[in-house]
Amino acid sequence: MNCPHCDRLLYSRSRPTCGYCGAVLPAEILLSDAERDRIKQEKAEIERRRVIDKEKEEKRKKEERKRNDMGGPI
Repeated sequence: MNCPHCDRLLYSRSRPTCGYCGAVLPAEILLSDAERDRIKQEKAEIERRRVIDKEKEEKRKKEERKRNDMGGPI
């Protein structure tokens, strides 16, 4: 979506002003509260999954090191 004032691509529809020309953006261009909340929830879910995946990977590496330290399966 482009700024209606300078016609440049908008950085974010969450910002009330254009990042290039500084013009105030019309309300119909901006994200609604519901849209912002949905995006915030999606970001939180992505971060939650990232933490879980990191914990699983760390556990897998720890178990692998433990197996290697014990000589591993023969």
